[in-house]
Amino acid sequence: MRFVQYVSLAGLFAAATVSAGVVTVPFEKRNLNPDFAPSLLRRDGSVSLDAINNLTGGGYYAQFSVGTPPQKLSFLLDTGSSDTWVNSVTADLCTDEFTQQTVGEYCFRQFNPRRSSSYKASTEVFDITYLDGRRIRGNYFTDTVTINQANITGQKIGLALQSVRGTGILGLGFRENEAADTKYPTVIDNLVSQKVIPVPAFSLYLNDLQTSQGILLFGGVDTDKFHGGLATLPLQSLPPSIAETQDIVMYSVNLDGFSASDVDTPDVSAKAVLDSGSTITLLPDAVVQELFDEYDVLNIQGLPVPFIDCAKANIKDATFNFKFDGKTIKVPIDEMVLNNLAAASDEIMSDPSLSKFFKGWSGVCTFGMGSTKTFGIQSDEFVLLGDTFLRSAYVVYDLQNKQIGIAQATLNSTSSTIVEFKAGSKTIPGPASTGDDSDDSSDDSDEDSAGAALHPTFSIALAGTLFTAVSMMMSVL
Repeated sequence: MRFVQYVSLAGLFAAATVSAGVVTVPFEKRNLNPDFAPSLLRRDGSVSLDAINNLTGGGYYAQFSVGTPPQKLSFLLDTGSSDTWVNSVTADLCTDEFTQQTVGEYCFRQFNPRRSSSYKASTEVFDITYLDGRRIRGNYFTDTVTINQANITGQKIGLALQSVRGTGILGLGFRENEAADTKYPTVIDNLVSQKVIPVPAFSLYLNDLQTSQGILLFGGVDTDKFHGGLATLPLQSLPPSIAETQDIVMYSVNLDGFSASDVDTPDVSAKAVLDSGSTITLLPDAVVQELFDEYDVLNIQGLPVPFIDCAKANIKDATFNFKFDGKTIKVPIDEMVLNNLAAASDEIMSDPSLSKFFKGWSGVCTFGMGSTKTFGIQSDEFVLLGDTFLRSAYVVYDLQNKQIGIAQATLNSTSSTIVEFKAGSKTIPGPASTGDDSDDSSDDSDEDSAGAALHPTFSIALAGTLFTAVSMMMSVL
């Protein structure tokens, strides 16, 4: 049986802090470790398409602890779902080699209920299906969660017994979007009720593609991590064609337009879900096809992964522009060209059925935007903004007032100025956007600033759920 342990977060978490009203949680971008990469080759020498899907995975992971004494575990940060869950030491993925080979993943550190004196079992079923069709099943339980020095007692968590993910997930969404029939306080809700932070709010700074570390900040805003001011956007219900409910249950905002350098794309007006658990950005099919044509993006039958020549990352001044009310977020093309197949490039090129498509390419990369149609979504009124978008943005999630703040991220910022949320406040702290995108230019000419920087692709790890109804619509990959 193969288990994977990551220790690279240890030094990073020495800097984690808890102060009155704010909890700072550093996290790490995790790509596939080539030392543990499953072979792509079948016995006949051809490449397994399912294995390619798994290799393109990635995500942003934080470490915190569950149980008494604390058991330190890794969690994928997911603004697109609301349940927090862990893999049990008895989960099929963690104990059965056939399951590991079938899924193409291996377990990281798991939770052992027998070693926690505060563990309380439940017979309530935990059953969740994500947008990519992955299903996790088990039971709920309650236990103490420790995020740095902040303890949350009696937190309800899913205990995965049938799993297809190597780590658990920290759901950062609204409780209304939980998988359970009877809704319960989320981790964020309990941070507030147990007086760790004053309001249910957090901000997320992923940083750029070339950087492995970012910051999750509960209860505050770091004004050194963005420039140009925050535009405040009210959350929106999803289109009736997508969701059965018109309640606000997701981080969905109006996307008023989209443009790309030197590409004539159709107009976009849609509800956009901001989802850190998804490493891809999904746009309407007509828009994506224009981008594919312009940048010679390749689709291979049987794979939802769009391929692109790695050299396209070097196209000068090419940007993708996402227009919101009072703010346009600019994403440079090299944030959309992801070199996440390097560990498997030799195997891909050794398969004649695949290598013929890549003649003349400098390398095989994946493209950070895909079509909603690929995932069974026919409506042009819905888009998903995953990590390939979010790395260029600083986003504040204000659950209490059902709004978000968004600004152009200042990449690779090494300073920090934290402004705390105040109980009862109706506004997001920090400088507000003037509505003039010219104020998004950096104060200096450093290429590490978001407006000037030119710097998973597609990951099958689309972790965010929408609703049960939407999940049932999705094609299982």
